[in-house]
Amino acid sequence: MRDTEVPVLVVGGGGCGLAASVFLSEAGVRHLLVERRESTSVLPRAHYLNQRTMEIFRQYGIADDVYGISCPPDNMSEVVWSTSLAGDGPVDARELHRMESFGGGSPTGPYAVDSTGPSTNLPQHRLEPLLRRHAERRAPDSLLFHHEMTGFTQDEHGVTARVTDRTTGEVSTVRARYLLGADGGRSVGKALDVAMDGAGGGFTIISVHFSADLSRWWPGDKVLMTHIISPEGEVSVVVATGPRWGLASDEWALHFRVPPGAEADLGTEAIAVRVRELLKLPGELDVRVHHVSEYRPEAVVARSFRVGRVFLAGDAAHRQPPAAGGGLNTAVQDAHNLAWKLGAVLDGRAGEALLDSYEAERLPVARRNVGWAMNCLLNYGVLFASLGVVHGRPEATRANFHELLADTPLGQTRRTVVREVFGTQRIEYQAHDIELGHSYPAGAVVPDGTPPPPRDPTGATYHPVARPGHRLPHAWLRHGDTRVSTHDLVDGRAGFVLITGPLSECWAVAAKKAEDTLGVPLTVVSVGGRAGAADYWDADGAWTAVRGTGDDGAVLVRPDQHIAWRSAQAGPRVDQELGAALRRILGHADATTTGS
Repeated sequence: MRDTEVPVLVVGGGGCGLAASVFLSEAGVRHLLVERRESTSVLPRAHYLNQRTMEIFRQYGIADDVYGISCPPDNMSEVVWSTSLAGDGPVDARELHRMESFGGGSPTGPYAVDSTGPSTNLPQHRLEPLLRRHAERRAPDSLLFHHEMTGFTQDEHGVTARVTDRTTGEVSTVRARYLLGADGGRSVGKALDVAMDGAGGGFTIISVHFSADLSRWWPGDKVLMTHIISPEGEVSVVVATGPRWGLASDEWALHFRVPPGAEADLGTEAIAVRVRELLKLPGELDVRVHHVSEYRPEAVVARSFRVGRVFLAGDAAHRQPPAAGGGLNTAVQDAHNLAWKLGAVLDGRAGEALLDSYEAERLPVARRNVGWAMNCLLNYGVLFASLGVVHGRPEATRANFHELLADTPLGQTRRTVVREVFGTQRIEYQAHDIELGHSYPAGAVVPDGTPPPPRDPTGATYHPVARPGHRLPHAWLRHGDTRVSTHDLVDGRAGFVLITGPLSECWAVAAKKAEDTLGVPLTVVSVGGRAGAADYWDADGAWTAVRGTGDDGAVLVRPDQHIAWRSAQAGPRVDQELGAALRRILGHADATTTGS
């Protein structure tokens, strides 16, 4: 690679970096991505893609490709806790609890109403090649795998990085206006000496990617994952990883904990034996181990997501336990937030202050998501206590399990209590509001003085609102014979959308003036309550119910589908109000406060 100059250098080619490449390309930002590995991940570790991430993938034409190979909703609508998968002892293969999950079963209704598509499951080793294809199609020759950034400096005008081709050893210099660290925290954050607040790293998790025919023992075609809590007190979880799903799944990921101070034999034969032991599978079953990895779960958030011209995203900015499945989703949403802002600043439409809003908006969300994951993890202590797990005393634990599962009045009482306790784990598997309800109280938004909606303490109930800072609520609209979502009104090309009521004439004039003055792509879309009254017809009244404006009001939506500003009704100076709002949102030095 020759010495080169690009507007943005992305360090890291995992899910976060690859998504950032796609989003930057759509925002018209030329960039270079370097990744130290030869290819995308071979590990299936991250796998759950929530509805918000799938909405973002829909915006960029990725969702259909994901759904084409990911787990169908019917095969991921339940999670099970069991004493083992197989085994013929009196307390083997005994189901402890079964829970509806990820929008399956009774939660299907709210999940379907509130979003354009279901959440899904696609392990990291299948998702990353798909993202890479999308990124390379948009930016040919801009993704350099087996290239490592070995150091960088920054000054007032940009970043100078050293990049080493790990195949040839050639060292090149990349000069960029901005650098995005999406390297999982390996180098960029450490070089900046950004402190990570939180806890973790106290124990080791072994992850085993293997193939085996588990159809005889898997607890149902609807089940995506099974937690194993054995009568000996050992805890593990096994997850279907495709490429077929449900009872037909070919591959699996097993995660189990190594006690502090203990060492695990990671050899293929030893791991295959360990898989059979933990799941109590018969010794003659063919278990083919593909990969073994280990990691130490953390719950940490960087104190800053921006240092000068360098930004941190994904695991470089926050790392959380796998509980609630928020890590990769938060990472993709980081990149989505930042890409359009970089595009606006680089082409001169926005001031440098817009980039400060990245940290102001995403850092609080990361703290909430990491904290929620830890809360889900800590709740397992309550679950274990209800089962009678006594750590360090396997005999007592075994006796408690026999009592729990006995056909006696006491056993029935204990099982009833266990069902009640296990029901609290819906904070992990039915966290609809945690996935869709995050908002930005401060940043590239203009508050309108309205109160926020209530937040469900269990994270389940989501309240859609078109309030500044919140995600644009999804509502189906009619355009002729076509049904489109409000989300489909906002493409990925860094333009704003002004959604008005049927009385839109004054807003169209104001938007044209703002577009001409500020150079900001601004599309006006009118939505009416009856066919033919506007560009789109709100046939079922869903948009009217959440917009928070009258027929002469307007909602300004950012390129990342978050509400930037709202005017409940048209005043006498809508052009000045809209212009002032855009200046403030875009970080112009002459911006003035607007809104009420």
